[in-house]
Amino acid sequence: MNTSTEAIKTLETAQRQASEAVTIIDNLLVAHDYQDVASLVGKAAVRLLEAASLLMQSQDAEALDALENADDLLDAVYDIIEADLNEID
Repeated sequence: MNTSTEAIKTLETAQRQASEAVTIIDNLLVAHDYQDVASLVGKAAVRLLEAASLLMQSQDAEALDALENADDLLDAVYDIIEADLNEID
């Protein structure tokens, strides 16, 4: 049977794993072309997972903060990608 407690636990596990992935991305032995972008996307994912968990716990103000932070991170991703595409043109 699925419960909100199980959903929260699974979201928190996913959040920890995404955080670990970001740490790995940030510490690659050999730099990758879009390492910075991948890191930002991973950080946004962590914040989105956090927001989902907070919403499941009826912590709407905190969830909104996490969503706004994720949005800022994704804006940075778009800025980087758009700048790279403009260099190509």
